[in-house]
Amino acid sequence: MNPVLEIKNLSIDLHADRKKFNVINNVNLTINKKQKYGIVGESGSGKSLTSLSIMNLLPAPLNIREGKILFEESKDLTKLPNKEMLKVRGNDISMIFQEPMTALDPLYPIEHQIMEVLRFHGTYSRKQMKELAIEMLEKVGISRPKQLMAEYPHQLSGGMRQRIMIAIALICNPKLLIADEPTTALDVTIQAQILDLMSDLTENYDTSILMITHDLGVIAETCERVAVMYSGEIVEETTVENLFSNPTHPYTIGLLESVKSLGDRTRDLYSIPGTVPTPKQLTGGCRFASRCPYATAICREQAPPLFSVGTDHQSRCWLYGKEEVING
Repeated sequence: MNPVLEIKNLSIDLHADRKKFNVINNVNLTINKKQKYGIVGESGSGKSLTSLSIMNLLPAPLNIREGKILFEESKDLTKLPNKEMLKVRGNDISMIFQEPMTALDPLYPIEHQIMEVLRFHGTYSRKQMKELAIEMLEKVGISRPKQLMAEYPHQLSGGMRQRIMIAIALICNPKLLIADEPTTALDVTIQAQILDLMSDLTENYDTSILMITHDLGVIAETCERVAVMYSGEIVEETTVENLFSNPTHPYTIGLLESVKSLGDRTRDLYSIPGTVPTPKQLTGGCRFASRCPYATAICREQAPPLFSVGTDHQSRCWLYGKEEVING
């Protein structure tokens, strides 16, 4: 199957205090056509930075040190001139940002904001743009699209704003949709509706999804394949079925254990001790070693590569040091 997006050996550095600090280290992943791919991890693990690098939206103190981001096999987004990237962004690759209230402009009505994408990427008349906008709002489950076109973001609920963000992201029929925590701050009922909506629409539009989330429940419900990120590295990568039936990395096991303990009143709530280290705190060795119950001397001294731990399953842990190395 031809991949829609390939990230190869991506490393990103933070420039601060006249020094360089590594924040994303040697990330590799492949997303195929119509595939739903998830990246999961705690806050500060590098999920959003990875997605921003795809969109070429990294803020100034950060830069890509090395690696490629190949779109449709031939187009390297890391080397694309800004003029060409503008044609890709919002058209071939769209993104739903984490907080719709800040992503939508409070000064303009919904009509202006959804039609702006069509003005930039198409050659439609105003009537055609309005018809397409209303049609898309209907597809994302908005019952009164004509009236809503004249309203402003502050007049709408969080679920409605998120549906509008999805409509804006999908109106140009993108080949890849990046969803960065699309259900954050929404109640459980609306979360389920948004996730079902995204799955249905992407099936109809032949769009691939990259789901960025800290919620393993979202991964289980929406994704086919998953990468677990910790401190800027992919520590485990496999199918969703493998991840839940046979987690191998101690970090993944800890994440799943914390979820399981939520539903068991007979057990104390489990949490992984410590916090994700900042880039300035990294000293070499395994980045999870300070929080890992299985850490040994080699874990603190040498950074582990990704090892093959089964069919279509990789884990970055010295516990599997005798297995085949996938990459650094």
